[in-house]
Amino acid sequence: MDTAKEALNEILHALGGRDFLVLDTETTGLNDPELVSIGVIDSKGKIVIDEIVRPGKPIEPGASRVTGITNEVVADKPEFPAIYERLNEELNGKLVVIYNASYDLKVLRNTCRRYNLPMPQFDPWCTMEWFAKLYGRSDNYRQSFTWQKLSTAASYFGVKRFDAHAALGDCLTTWHIIGAALDQARKMRQYMDPLL
Repeated sequence: MDTAKEALNEILHALGGRDFLVLDTETTGLNDPELVSIGVIDSKGKIVIDEIVRPGKPIEPGASRVTGITNEVVADKPEFPAIYERLNEELNGKLVVIYNASYDLKVLRNTCRRYNLPMPQFDPWCTMEWFAKLYGRSDNYRQSFTWQKLSTAASYFGVKRFDAHAALGDCLTTWHIIGAALDQARKMRQYMDPLL
């Protein structure tokens, strides 16, 4: 079986017919990033969380240029502990789809550590790593597949990009990608089952 078919079977097995959440964050930047915005939607596309918080450190200018979230925008926002209980309650024990899971998990860990809060316990599923396999471009250095931007995955599936580099917008884009991928996987399965 080729890697694209494997990837489609993988997403069908991992997410098909299951409840999950989609999460995305926007951050203070690349140096010890902390959360400034978080979006969470459920597997039906309903908004669960859409919050901007004041981080415990300044937002880097480069991050502000990408997201439009500046230190002035967050000056009157609550700090992360104000949304933590709700976030923890929503995420704990759930399957959580994240486009770049390793980065967003790092952001959540850094933010929880700053405020001495336990990291929510959930089962992350990385859409970016999965899409890299589907896309199929080899990365000899990592001995895996080359990671692709969210915009590349959106284009691949013909999905409209929602408010790029906004947590909720990237959640919606990821959710639509997952929906399109599951549709494609189901069609492939329908076609393949009679041949087996």
